[in-house]
Formats: sequence, structure tokens, C-alpha cells
Amino acid sequence: MVAGDGETQDVILSAVAALALDAEVVSDLERIGQPWRVASTVLVSGDQAAGLAARALPRRDGVFLVGPDPVELSRWSAPLSARVIQLPEGGAWLGAVLTERSSGARAPVVTVLGASGGVGASTLAAALAQLAADRGGGAALVDVDPLGGGIDLLLGAERTDGWRWPRLRGADGQVGDLRPYLPVVEQVSVVSMARTSTLDLAREPLAAIVGSLRTWHSLVVLDAGRSLGPASREAVRLAGRVLLVVTAGVRGVAAARATVDVFGLERVELVLRRRRGGLDPGLVAEAVGLPVVAELPEEPRLVAAAEVGEPPARGWRRRYRSAANRVLDAVLAEEFGHG
Repeated sequence: MVAGDGETQDVILSAVAALALDAEVVSDLERIGQPWRVASTVLVSGDQAAGLAARALPRRDGVFLVGPDPVELSRWSAPLSARVIQLPEGGAWLGAVLTERSSGARAPVVTVLGASGGVGASTLAAALAQLAADRGGGAALVDVDPLGGGIDLLLGAERTDGWRWPRLRGADGQVGDLRPYLPVVEQVSVVSMARTSTLDLAREPLAAIVGSLRTWHSLVVLDAGRSLGPASREAVRLAGRVLLVVTAGVRGVAAARATVDVFGLERVELVLRRRRGGLDPGLVAEAVGLPVVAELPEEPRLVAAAEVGEPPARGWRRRYRSAANRVLDAVLAEEFGHG
């Protein structure tokens, strides 16, 4: 923590103490070099930002500017490559950030985005959660799309008892085991939107819920939707891997490039949805400027299965299931360094 004496330091230390964590307080910037390199998280009070930026330290992940002045925080956010936590409104998010970044053995998080509507991003997200659960340890599937109609429909769980997002929107900070309260389908815990109301989901409850799910599952899959709201952007930030589903065509490539730009995606890989007469995967990768990590076959029966609530990785769709398993293998093959 880079902070002088004052209210911001007190708020940060209170959050650290509440989570039984250790924090090194650096008030002399001459001593910042080693902590900057090795700390899991760096919290910088707004009044220290100018002096820290002047030292031109190497860019690193996990830097957060904390304080009450939004103008001061936004001014130094870009020079320090830092996210902003404004107080007092962001107190709950501060707790969620500390919980997320300080925990030990926790499940990886995968976020799935669609480059355009109808490419099957939600279907892939559901299939990845199913297949991960099949491998043991359970999995969690989190719906972050307020206009998607509820991802529980894809798993045939719309009538399964359990809490949906409206019941969970007040979550903040550290949350306990949610498994007894959520709909569960074949060892997949589902956090779905409800169809009774449209929810403008904030980033703080999403971070808190994901932090809980990572403790009790082997994989957490987020279906980010295509809204540009704070929750969708938080879903990208929380992920160790971001998968962008794109069709192998000219419009698909254009949509993928636009999505990357709008979301400001830096860590993302393409999952190519093959269609007859589509572009070669190498051309798609070159045009978008991102690697293609896997390909999904054209599978018309997926639409019919979704209409009757049959999970996408079940039934006779063996080609799709095999392809989704390859996506999961690719996702889990490397260490998650950002989750």
C-alpha cells in the first residue's frame, strides 16, 4: 500500500484487517522498488499518485488507485496503468479485489464473449461448465447478460429452485459458500438472470459472487453478454482467459475487431465458429490480430436442443461436444496468471 497517514490509509487497512491479510505500507517512495515487483496487489492513495508516476516504474498488473477525489484518480489512472476505486462508494469493491487477488488455490475463471449476436457464446459457456464438471470438482456458470433471457434455459434449469441475480445483487466483499442456494444441474452451479425483471448488474456483486464460486468449484465460466455495462467489463477483468467467439466470415472478422476495440481487450483468444464456405482460421487470426485457440463445428441441432432445455454438451451432438472439450483443454493447458 502506497499511502500516507489519513482516511484513505485507514479505510484500506480496515479492509485488509477484516480479511486477515498482510499489507506493507510504503510512505517513502525511495523504498517502492521491491514491493512494486513482488506484491500481489498494489493499492495507491490518490495523494501519492503523482509522486509514484514520476518514478516511471515498470508496468505491472494489479495496481489500484484508491481515494475520494474522482478527478485526481482519473488523472493518474493511465500513467500508472491502474484501475480506480473511489471511496466511499467503492468500499465493497475494495474488499472484493483484496479477496480475489490474495487467495491461494482457487478455481480459474474463463469469460466467454460473442463477437456478434447468435454466434453461440452462451452455448459454449454452458458447454464448458458442463464438461469441466464432468472432470470432477464441480463448475459454476455465471450469467452476466441482463438481456439474454437467463442462461438457466440452456441447461433446462428454469424451473429448478435456487437464487437468481436479483436475490444476489446485494452481495459485496467476502461471500460464503453459495452452493446450497443456487440452482445446480449435473454439478454445475448456475447464477442466472431472472425473467421477471431486467437487472442493471454492478461490478461489486459480480466480483463478490465470483470470488465465492472460485473457492468451491474447479472452474468458473462467465457469459459476459454484449452489453457495455460495468458488469460485462468486470467479467473481462476477472477472467484469467477471455474467449471471443467469432464466425469465420468477413462480417464476423469485422465484428470481432469492433468488439476488441470497444471492450479494450488485451488478453483474448478467438474461438472460431465454422460455417460452410467460411474463411481459413489463419486468415481470421491475421485479420483480427489474435490467435485462434479452437474451432467449433456447425451444429444445427444445437438450436433445437436449446428450445427444449437440453444442455449443449449432451445428446447426439458428439462433434460439438468433442470440439468444446478441445476448447476446455486449451483453456486449462496453461497457468492462469491473471485471475
